[in-house]
Amino acid sequence: MILEPECIPCLFNQVLRAFQLLKPDISREIILETQKKLMEYLLSFNLEKRASPIIGKVAYNLVAEALGVKDPYASIKKEYNQLALQFYDEAKELINNARDPLFQAIIIAALGNTIDFGTNHKIDFIKDIKNFTPENLAINDFNIFKQSLQNTNHLLILLDNAGEIVFDKLLVETMLKTFPELEIICSVRSDPIINDATVEDAKFIGLTDVVQVIEASGTPGIDLPSTTDEFKKQFFLKDGVILSKGQGNFESLYGMEISGKDVYYLLKAKCSLMERLFSVKEGDIIFKRKTENF
Repeated sequence: MILEPECIPCLFNQVLRAFQLLKPDISREIILETQKKLMEYLLSFNLEKRASPIIGKVAYNLVAEALGVKDPYASIKKEYNQLALQFYDEAKELINNARDPLFQAIIIAALGNTIDFGTNHKIDFIKDIKNFTPENLAINDFNIFKQSLQNTNHLLILLDNAGEIVFDKLLVETMLKTFPELEIICSVRSDPIINDATVEDAKFIGLTDVVQVIEASGTPGIDLPSTTDEFKKQFFLKDGVILSKGQGNFESLYGMEISGKDVYYLLKAKCSLMERLFSVKEGDIIFKRKTENF
């Protein structure tokens, strides 16, 4: 995705919010100096060049540099993984008892991206799952997704955040029960970036015991030129299906031509740009098949 007008103020707000979360007592001078460095980078950036996820990496690297820590979100990711694991058994029971376990697993994986696990609201999360219906999906391409899985033997899932991957694990387990012959590969970030999941997170929550987990790129999304050889092999494999989770991965694939594959986006609309592109409201959950140049 190239840089859009909505992205500029969002980037500076992301820097501010990151400091507020990671070091609330940090000085205004450090915040402003970091935003200034980002501004200088943007002034030299080619606006017709694909911006996502490169600019996101630059912004968060500047934050990490100012804090003097390589992985400033490390403790938060660990906390989110531990908290999400507390919901695992109850969410699994809901899936097993559902009329359509695969659809229920999709919904749980999607809702996992919408919950702030920093607060204790287990009841609210389970209530959200129980109250969610197909009508709550602003865009619902589940039926054609299921058909795509019936017509392939290979699925690549582009994972998003720590914590959330606990529910992605449930989705993977449900898919393997539904389609026993399906080969599933999951990708994570190759380096720490924001609260995105890495191999360490996948190992911690047991996902690596279920399927093969590979590294993509060290960016908040998929930067194809810098992805690992193994990721490129899986990404360009013909006749497969790709499930892209989260907004960062969507922004990376938006406008990219991916031939010979069915690609699906599963995400929550978290900003006005997503509202505009999908014609939905901020906060809506989207499950959409990628169309030409979308």
